[in-house]
Amino acid sequence: MDRSFSRINKASLMLLLAFASLATTGCVHTILATGIYLWQGGNVVPADCDALEDQRVVVVCRPPSSNEYRHAGAARNIGKRVSKQLAKNVNGIEMVSHTEVDNWVDEQDWDNYKELGRAVKATRVVYIELDNFDLHKGATLYQGDAEINVMVYDMEKPDDPVWELNIGQILFPRNSGIPSADKPVQQFQRQFVDIVSTQIAIHFYKHSPNAAFALDAVANE
Repeated sequence: MDRSFSRINKASLMLLLAFASLATTGCVHTILATGIYLWQGGNVVPADCDALEDQRVVVVCRPPSSNEYRHAGAARNIGKRVSKQLAKNVNGIEMVSHTEVDNWVDEQDWDNYKELGRAVKATRVVYIELDNFDLHKGATLYQGDAEINVMVYDMEKPDDPVWELNIGQILFPRNSGIPSADKPVQQFQRQFVDIVSTQIAIHFYKHSPNAAFALDAVANE
C-alpha cells in the first residue's frame, strides 16, 4: 500500500474520531486545533523562549492598573491557566503552586514579583501584564479585548528580563461580537481567559503555527 495514502487515511480517521467526541467533550477549540495539526502532517514551530526548561517557575499576572479590583479575578485565572499549560508542555519544569501566588498577592503588591520569586524559591518568574482587559463591545455584545506584555526574569539576575514579548491586542471573536443574551458573562469570561492564556503559554513550547486559526468558529460554543 502507498505509504502517503496510508498516512492520509490515518489522519482522516483521527479527525473523524475527534469530531465524534465533540458532543461529549465540548472541547471544540482543542479538537479544531488537533484537526489543523493533523492536516499539516503534524508540523510544529519551536518555542520562542526556552528559558523555563528545567527550572522552578512562578507565574504572576497583573490586572490593568486602571481596573485592578474589577479584573483581579480574571488576572488570577489567567495566571493559573498559563501555569497549567506550562506544567503540561515544558520539559523539566517545576511550577510553583498558584495557592502560594494567591497568598502572596493578598498580602503584597502585584508589582513585587521579584520578592514573590524569592519567597517561593523560584528560579524564573513569568510576569504577565494586562494593559487592558474587557469583555464587552457596546451594551449588548461580547467581544473580548486584551493587551498583553510578558516578561521572564532569572532570579539570579532579576533586574532585567531574560526574555520579553509584547503580544499586543487579542480580540475574541476577531471579526464580530456575540449577543450578550446568548450566554452568561461568566461563561464568556471563562472562554476568553482560556484563549488569552493559550496565546501566552504557546510561546514557551512547540506548537501548531495555526493554533489560533479557528478561534472565531468556537465563539458561540
